[in-house]
Amino acid sequence: MLTSPEPSFFRGRTALVTGASSGIGATISRHLAAAGCRVGILARREDKLIDLASSAEQQGWEVLPIAGDVTSMASLEQAHSTLCARWGPPELVVHAAGSGRDQVFLCDQTEESWTASIDINLNGAFRVCRTVLPALLDLGRGSIVLMSSVAGRRALPANTAYCAARFGLRGLTEALALEAGPAGVRVNALAPGLTRAPSVTDESLYGGQFMASLRKHHGPESLTWERYLRSAVASTALRKMVEPDEVAQAALFLLGPASSAMTGHVLDVDAGSL
Repeated sequence: MLTSPEPSFFRGRTALVTGASSGIGATISRHLAAAGCRVGILARREDKLIDLASSAEQQGWEVLPIAGDVTSMASLEQAHSTLCARWGPPELVVHAAGSGRDQVFLCDQTEESWTASIDINLNGAFRVCRTVLPALLDLGRGSIVLMSSVAGRRALPANTAYCAARFGLRGLTEALALEAGPAGVRVNALAPGLTRAPSVTDESLYGGQFMASLRKHHGPESLTWERYLRSAVASTALRKMVEPDEVAQAALFLLGPASSAMTGHVLDVDAGSL
């Protein structure tokens, strides 16, 4: 059952969630809609967004699917304009779009794959913030939550590009919080650990290059995706994967009034990834 810790706060407010077609982004979108938000859901896969919006409509929720790409400023500006024309500028923004595909050891990495990873995982956050920030500053209120990762707090082998982007996201969060704070706009981030979402549980989505590079440089040659995941989960304090609902509840906490004195923080939701 989807519930909100502060339903009266969220009711009637406009929100924007990127990366909303599946996984964490879709779950956060549902929680916001269930709490009474009017939610613009953005992703490249318009068909999945339409399915999500149709399901939401059956619940009596207000959800607007908007096809958009965080690697394109023009696409984001058009998406923002579409949402503003429907419900006004969003004062609650969750940037959950990102990709861990094809991460490898640096000695195996091409410049093209490095640049692509930085572009979606760090530059995408810049583009989203740059798109929504002027309206938030004019409103004199609002909250932005950026989706980072445990890889933005501690380094992981065969994740050099992803770690660089996620560590950079911490700097973006802290610096933007200082810039936007005087206008009443808060900026925080979430750092999930291994989450039960397709981007983690489906090896084909994460990318075979990662395992090939890991086997090559760290071994053993018999290492499989299933064994890698089991070992990673076993290394957490709670011996569990993070559930998307757990990340969504943390996102609503950072968006809502219970965290009104928090800005520039990165909140770990990682089952104790020590």
